[in-house]
Amino acid sequence: MGMIKEALPATLDLNHLSSSSPDPIIRIADFGCSTGLTSIQAIETIIQCLLDLIKPIKHSPFRTLEFQAIFNDLPTNDFNTLFANLPKKRRYYAMVVPGSFYGRLLPTASIHLACSSFALHWLSRVPQEILDKSSCAWNGERIHYESSPAEVVGAYAAQFERDMEAFLSSRAEEMVSGGLVFMVVPGAPDLVRESQATLGSEIELLGSCLVDMANTGIISKAKVESFNLPIYFPSEKELKQVIDRNRFFDIERIQTLNHPKMHVAFSTLESRSLYLRAAFEGLLLHHFGDELIIDDLFHRYSLKVAQSPFFLKPENHESITFFMVLKRKKSEENMQ
Repeated sequence: MGMIKEALPATLDLNHLSSSSPDPIIRIADFGCSTGLTSIQAIETIIQCLLDLIKPIKHSPFRTLEFQAIFNDLPTNDFNTLFANLPKKRRYYAMVVPGSFYGRLLPTASIHLACSSFALHWLSRVPQEILDKSSCAWNGERIHYESSPAEVVGAYAAQFERDMEAFLSSRAEEMVSGGLVFMVVPGAPDLVRESQATLGSEIELLGSCLVDMANTGIISKAKVESFNLPIYFPSEKELKQVIDRNRFFDIERIQTLNHPKMHVAFSTLESRSLYLRAAFEGLLLHHFGDELIIDDLFHRYSLKVAQSPFFLKPENHESITFFMVLKRKKSEENMQ
């Protein structure tokens, strides 16, 4: 959370935020909170930063300030675990708002600060054209866009752009003028295909295991062809373009994290398999409907990883993540 500690004091205008907020309540929302550990840390970091900023101001209107934390995720999220993870002694009132963050969730101009970590690469839906056999973007037996034709990559990119536009427009309605959004988005270098980064290669390997299972009759070929992962890893250029087109936010800061030479390798094959299973098991179970199939799938995946020279080299375990700070423009600035 050091990035937030550094960025918030440098980008937040307390006086403007005070004039935009008639009541002494600062509302902080986390979009895509999951079960809450990272989300709770982000909320508490933001609150501590605000308290540190206010402390030296003797006659600050924020002296009687209260905080409200709003946790958002899909209705299927395990909110009970989130509640259990909340600290018993906390400096904020907590609430949850279930629903997709690609639409409106909160009242107009009610949020002062927002964050979203490792959530915006999840698309609202799989691009429909990649499931259509008559489309030039049909993705066949592949489950993602690595090693796919340009039409498939383009369909994923277009869906990401639509979703990000929806996210930004919804947050623009909900945030006060001068409010900040902190985003951590898994991505890819501008000119690098996903299969050249670790996660893209892992997805491709997982897809090959599904094809093997279809070839041996464990699952149907049609089931494999109708399954695609709704995730997209944008480049910095793509993120900047969609934010610029939206016109409601200024980019205050963008940093590239987890540079290829700053990677963290999984210590065991088991931990690598468990990581991927935790990310995708829900989608796989929903589509294929049998936990024994999922057990078989990840057993096969572990064996393939163990035999792959790519995954045995630590220098290949790389990922790109973008940290961004956006500021809500004043209403009159949106028209320019």
